[in-house]
Amino acid sequence: MPFVQIPAAYAADPADIWTPKSFFGGSDPFAIVIRVQASSDLVRAGLSYDAVFQMATPRLDPNYRWFVASGNNAYTLPTKDVHLDNQPFRFDNFAHSIWWNSYSDAVHEILGPERRKGLFFVRGQIDVLGTNLFAHSGDFWYKAVP
Repeated sequence: MPFVQIPAAYAADPADIWTPKSFFGGSDPFAIVIRVQASSDLVRAGLSYDAVFQMATPRLDPNYRWFVASGNNAYTLPTKDVHLDNQPFRFDNFAHSIWWNSYSDAVHEILGPERRKGLFFVRGQIDVLGTNLFAHSGDFWYKAVP
């Protein structure tokens, strides 16, 4: 029976994606990692998945502490999502990550006084294309300082 799950999602140093990290300075390299366990049936069938890596502010930004601007408009931004589409299953137990050279790079388009400091969390999800299978992670909290 095919299955897929994300037993962990976390922030990490891109040089060591197997070790979760819960504290980042503005110049620290930053990655979001999702660990995936899937049935070998998905690999053998040649299936692919879409993945979403998400950074979130727990306040849901009611006071424009995390926001983006477009033209003359400002929009609250409770999450920053990075989508990777149509990724083939190559292994049945693996880590998939996205990374930036620094935490400041990861939040460069976010405006507001708390874009680089505070308590935040990351999480991930995976959707197996052409099936009814999906998985999502729990939240991994981390602290950021300028």
